[in-house]
Amino acid sequence: MLIPPPGTTRRHGPQPRGILPLLMLLCCMLPGVPALAQPLPLSQAMAPGEAGDAGAMAAAVPPAPAASIEPTPVVLADKPAEVRVGDTVVLSLRAEHAGRSAPLRARSANDALHDVLDAGDDDVRVDHAGGTAVIYVGGQQVIQLIPIDAELAGDPSLAIYADRIVARIRAALKTERTRSAVAGGIFGISLAVLFAVIAIFLLRRAWELADRAAAWLQARPEQVPALRLLSSELAGRDTVRSALALGVAFGRWIALLGLLYAWLIATFSLFESTRGVTEQLAGAVLNPLATLASRVAAAVPLLVILVFALLVLVLLLRVVRLFFREVARGATVVGWLPRDLAAPIGTLAEIALILLALVLVAPVITGNVEGAAPRIGLLGLAALALATVPLGATAVVGLATLFGRWLAPGDWIEMGPRSGRVLHLGLLETRLRDGDGVELRIPHLARLLHPVRVHGRTPRISIALPVERRLATPALAERLAQALAPLGSDVVVQLVEVGDTRATLELTLGSTEADARSACLWAALEALEVYRRESAEP
Repeated sequence: MLIPPPGTTRRHGPQPRGILPLLMLLCCMLPGVPALAQPLPLSQAMAPGEAGDAGAMAAAVPPAPAASIEPTPVVLADKPAEVRVGDTVVLSLRAEHAGRSAPLRARSANDALHDVLDAGDDDVRVDHAGGTAVIYVGGQQVIQLIPIDAELAGDPSLAIYADRIVARIRAALKTERTRSAVAGGIFGISLAVLFAVIAIFLLRRAWELADRAAAWLQARPEQVPALRLLSSELAGRDTVRSALALGVAFGRWIALLGLLYAWLIATFSLFESTRGVTEQLAGAVLNPLATLASRVAAAVPLLVILVFALLVLVLLLRVVRLFFREVARGATVVGWLPRDLAAPIGTLAEIALILLALVLVAPVITGNVEGAAPRIGLLGLAALALATVPLGATAVVGLATLFGRWLAPGDWIEMGPRSGRVLHLGLLETRLRDGDGVELRIPHLARLLHPVRVHGRTPRISIALPVERRLATPALAERLAQALAPLGSDVVVQLVEVGDTRATLELTLGSTEADARSACLWAALEALEVYRRESAEP
């Protein structure tokens, strides 16, 4: 039974049980149990009926002395947990913090450093808050250090320890990135060499296959089939073989360029400094191809119609070619088409069909009047007009000759090295008959290149006669004029050249005889021989 201290008044009625105050005093005196150091209110610890005397009893008990609270002991790991940047250890952890063991803290720091190493962040800093030091790399938290970490590492303060760790992390990140760059460069060069070897091997195989295909086409042309549509032959065996040979020749160069392009793309993508070039190369080639593929996919119905129209055009060309070929061979007789004109008219008909398809049919099928096909047709018409420029120029000169009365049938003319009598003047040509009786057809356009000498109705004949210098006298000239007088009119004998031992006489006269030149030569030789004999007599 507890004895109240002096000065207190003993209250009558039921007294509190003696075991409860003893338990409360015992809890207050126990060290290391801070949660039990505060006694529960008597109103909660006692029964409802005893709550009235609890206050008096609490007031009667003297206050207990304050118990000293010891800090929670730190748990240390048996083995240090290392935090690494690549192969470099930047710090070791042994103490736990915030319920996380040292291995768990090191694992989180390693994961964070791995992430920032891949991200390429270089800004390493430390923030001090609440007695801890938090290290950041960029925007990523790496590790939270506490004073016990600095004490275990042998540093006098947490700030010095944190600065040292920041320097280590910065240096380790720089070293690791340099090592990664060097290793990546060496690996990229190795892959580039490997890709080059593979490309050369594939190119060699493609070249060998192309050579085999070309040799097969050259050695076995009879095994190349013709291109047929049902029973109609669209392209002959020789045409197909030529197309295949051309495809093989172009295919090997396409393979070369394709492998070179693929090697450049694969090689440039391995290095950081050339990846921009890779994107440009890919965009320069793949983007147009992708655009073309999308347009082709959108124009598939139109392509089907165009292919059908092309097949119809090929069949029409085939029919026209066969028809005019049969007419040229004489197997088919057509009254309005001479046999000798069948081949050129057939060629003109095929050209007309192609131009008609380009200019008229293509806009109807495509629905685009300003498309490529009408422009190609217009270009074909322009090329045809350009090709007929000489013919048009000839016709213009012929009109001027006819209506200007520059020449007349029966005139003897010389045009360059040719000479003859005009038989007929047409719109495009002048027909002559030379001294040998052969008909010459000279286009009027030739008159723009050579001068024309018009002799009139009687042609002038000019003959060069070389003689000895001692015989070149006026007497010989008179003898020759007398010998040529019966053969023509206006006989003229002139001395045109004098050498050391020989002289040249020019004999000209007008004659309408067909063989006037030959007759003049014979007469001149006979007169010269007579004059030589007379000069030799004493």
